Amino acid sequence: MLRNNGRLSRTQKITYTSLLIALAASLRLVKYALFGPVQFINFPGIFTILGGILFGPVTGGAVGVASYLISDIIVGLPGPWTAVNSLMMGVVGFGAGLLWNRKDKNKISKTGMLIGCYIIMFAFDVVTSWVLLVMIGWDAIYALVIGLLGLFIPTPASGGWMVAVGPITEFTTASVIAMLVQVLARNRTK
Repeated sequence: MLRNNGRLSRTQKITYTSLLIALAASLRLVKYALFGPVQFINFPGIFTILGGILFGPVTGGAVGVASYLISDIIVGLPGPWTAVNSLMMGVVGFGAGLLWNRKDKNKISKTGMLIGCYIIMFAFDVVTSWVLLVMIGWDAIYALVIGLLGLFIPTPASGGWMVAVGPITEFTTASVIAMLVQVLARNRTK
């Protein structure tokens, strides 16, 4: 699988990046088709952070931007949030690639990965909500408070019944990332 002293060829890197984008966008579309806008997992977040960890910051950033952009367009929901979510998820992927940039992925702590990914995804949700509310003219502090509270109170996007939908989504997303990184890192060395 690996060429050039353990490094991927350019073609392999493009292939893996494309695969991660396709998985992120298609699984988000399947989730949307089955459950509508109800949040419980962030597929673009999963594959963006995986791309950053496994293939570096540029791949993570590309997966983040493209997965949100493509899936929003296909679902028919493009708007200002598409630009904000895409760009912020690109930052998440780039940051994950910098944060967990090490040769031996097996040495990454599962607990550290879970906690780190949870914090990153929580910050992503708060920042994207805050930016969108400030864009429409809300006061910055008020927008931050509403952005934080919105993750914990039932909203129409959560079906109106889910309490703490933000932390639930971040936990499931971070858990899947931590499990996948461990499995993929273990199988990559074989």
